[in-house]
Amino acid sequence: MLKCELKKFFSKKINRIVIVVMMQLAVILSCVAIGSVRYTDERGQVSTGITSASKLATDRNKWKGQLTEDKITEIVNVEQELNKKYPEEIPDDEYGKNIQSYEEIKDFVIGILTPDSDWDESVLKKLTDEEIKNIYVTYKDNMNKMVDEYGKTSEQKEFISKQYEKTEFPLNYESKDSWDTMILYAETYGIILAVAIGFLVAGIFAEEFQTNSEDIFFSTKYGRSKATKNKILSGILITTIIYWVSMIIMFLILSITMGISGFNTPYQISEPYSIYNITYGEYYLLVVSCGFIGSLLSAAITMFVTTKTRNSNIAICIPFFMFCVMPFIGRALSSFTKFFRLTPDMLMNIMNAAKDIMVLQIGNTVFRQIPFIMLLYTVISIILIPFIYKSYCNYGLKKSKRKSN
Repeated sequence: MLKCELKKFFSKKINRIVIVVMMQLAVILSCVAIGSVRYTDERGQVSTGITSASKLATDRNKWKGQLTEDKITEIVNVEQELNKKYPEEIPDDEYGKNIQSYEEIKDFVIGILTPDSDWDESVLKKLTDEEIKNIYVTYKDNMNKMVDEYGKTSEQKEFISKQYEKTEFPLNYESKDSWDTMILYAETYGIILAVAIGFLVAGIFAEEFQTNSEDIFFSTKYGRSKATKNKILSGILITTIIYWVSMIIMFLILSITMGISGFNTPYQISEPYSIYNITYGEYYLLVVSCGFIGSLLSAAITMFVTTKTRNSNIAICIPFFMFCVMPFIGRALSSFTKFFRLTPDMLMNIMNAAKDIMVLQIGNTVFRQIPFIMLLYTVISIILIPFIYKSYCNYGLKKSKRKSN
C-alpha cells in the first residue's frame, strides 16, 4: 500500500515538476552562494567565483590557531597603524594585504568590547597594549555583566553563567567564511522547501475528494485503517526524502567548491556572548535540523487541514503564512516580541535566535529558546499524526452511516 501511495504521488506531473524545480533551485542557490564570496588580492582587485572562497580561506588561515593575547595585540597594532596612516579611508590594496586576513578576528575583538551596544569600530583605536593583553579578562567581566542583565531570576543567572563557563580560553580560530555562507543559504532554502513540501503533501489526502473516488476508497477493507496509515507514512517519507536530498545536494556543491575550513571554529568568534557553545559545523547541523522540523510541521499541519476541509487549497496557504508572513507580523507587533520568538517561523530563523540571549523558565527549570522550539514543534508534529488519522477515518464512518440510513 505504501508503494501504491508513493507511486500515485510521483505519477502526478505537477509533483514531479515541483521536485525537479526544488533540485534545480538547490543548484542555483549554490551558484549564487559561491558568487557571493569576495576575495581582494594585494593589488586591491576584487574577484568572485569558485576559487575566491579557497583564496580567502588561505589568506585568513594565516592566523589559524589559538587567539592568544599576543596574537590579538599584533592584529590590533596593525589596525591602529593603518588607521593612523589612512585617517579617512583605508585603500583596497591595504585591505587585501592586511585587513582581509584578520577581519574576522578584528570583529571578534570589537564584539567583546561592545557587548550590549551598537557596533563601533572606533573602540580599537582607543585600546592600549595593556588593555589588549587583558582582553580575555574584559571578556569574562562582560560575561558576568550579561548574566546580571539577562538573568531575571537566580535560576536564570545560574543557567546563563554555566553556559558561559563552557567557553574555552583562548578561543581557537580558523577561517569560517564557507560555513557562514552555507548556513545563510541553507536557512533561506529551508523556508522554500517547507512551503513546497506543504504544497506537495496536501494532495495526498485531497486526491480522493478531487476525483470523487472517496466512496470507493472508504468502502475497501483497509480504507479506514492501513490505507490511511500509509497515506500518513508516505507524507512523512516524502517530506524526509525531499528535504534531505535537496539539502545534501546544496551541501555537496558548496563544501566541494568552498571547502569546510572552520568546522571546529567556535560560534563565539562571531557572537562572543551567545549562550550556544557550539562550533560552526554544529551550527550548520543545528540550522538544517531545525529546517527539517519546520518541514515536518509544515507537512503535518497541511495534511491535518486537508483531512478537515477535504480541500488542499486552504491547506497549502498555511506553510506560506507560518514561514513567510508571520515574521513580518512579528516585526509589526513589537510589543509581543517574546511571543513571536517562539512561533514556528523561528525554526527558519536560527541565525538570529542563536545571537539572542533568551532563556525561558518553568518552575525551577531553565532552558534556551532553540532547544525549546525544536522540542515543541517536534512534539506538535507527532501529536498531529493521530488527529490526521482520526479525522480522515471519521469521514469514512460518517459516509457509511449516512448510506446505511
